Amino acid sequence: MDVNEMRAQLLIFLIVAPLLATATTAQTDLPTDPFGWDLTIIEPNDGPDYDLSTDGGVTVEFFIENTGLTDIQVDIEYEVPFNASSDGPTGESIGAGENETFTVKLTGVDVITNTAGLSASLKIEATLETRAGTPIGSGDSRSDEVDVRIPRIYQLMIGEPTVALDFNSGTMMDFDLEVTNHGNSDDRIGDVEIEDDCPLLSISVDETSDLEKVLKPQMDQNPGAANLKIILDISAAHPPRACDIDIRVSSHGSKAEGTMVWIETTVRIEVIGGESEEDIEDNSPNDPTIVTKTNVPAPSIFYLLLSTLLASGVASKRKKNP
Repeated sequence: MDVNEMRAQLLIFLIVAPLLATATTAQTDLPTDPFGWDLTIIEPNDGPDYDLSTDGGVTVEFFIENTGLTDIQVDIEYEVPFNASSDGPTGESIGAGENETFTVKLTGVDVITNTAGLSASLKIEATLETRAGTPIGSGDSRSDEVDVRIPRIYQLMIGEPTVALDFNSGTMMDFDLEVTNHGNSDDRIGDVEIEDDCPLLSISVDETSDLEKVLKPQMDQNPGAANLKIILDISAAHPPRACDIDIRVSSHGSKAEGTMVWIETTVRIEVIGGESEEDIEDNSPNDPTIVTKTNVPAPSIFYLLLSTLLASGVASKRKKNP
């Protein structure tokens, strides 16, 4: 092979090699499925399931990916759990080589009537209707599912007293309150806080109260109730007046989860007898100050005359000695 032939072959190689490389790259960039597309539900950040809110709603994200060479049009349907209402797109267009993210909002779930932690499936299905504007009659569809979960609701309630709350001063009395569970999981009384606006009144929770009793939710056939017994120690010097007692009770279940859900009620009692309120100054509901009045006798006439004579004598001396 002479030098001219070698030069010719080298020139051909230099021309053809870039063309071959370009063709190989173009083949690599082609989609593996020129008609491919898919639907995927996006998992929430805190786990595989979507948790409903206490209002019975949740928003779910999903995307449709079109790996094909042409635009597609799809119809979207939802199979929702817990008789929820859905608000999401029902038809969308996705461009070639693109993916679009959508949301569907579920509302109207009655979480109180469903057991906490119960889950059911949400199914989203998209059906291909057109490709590049041409109707598709094959019924090509894609779907995905995710679990939607009922949240845990903590909701105790305090009933009204069942007896008259009129008490005499100088007595130790008590009354009962009924606590029931209106959440959707087992619960019991957590902490109890009591405040009042009366002097000389001590209040406590009796140790026989059902503080450890587990209460079933109202949806249960036998939900039960816990008795909260309030002890009143009324001083004999307590003035006759109405006293408001604020009672707060926390859910033990919420306390265990670090959320501390409280309920509260105000009970009014009437204290009968005792000293008049004019004789008592109430500076603090829990640390009253009692003001005692002392009666001092008035000066006699003799002392008044003596004071007058002494004053007159002092005045006369001052006139004689200027």
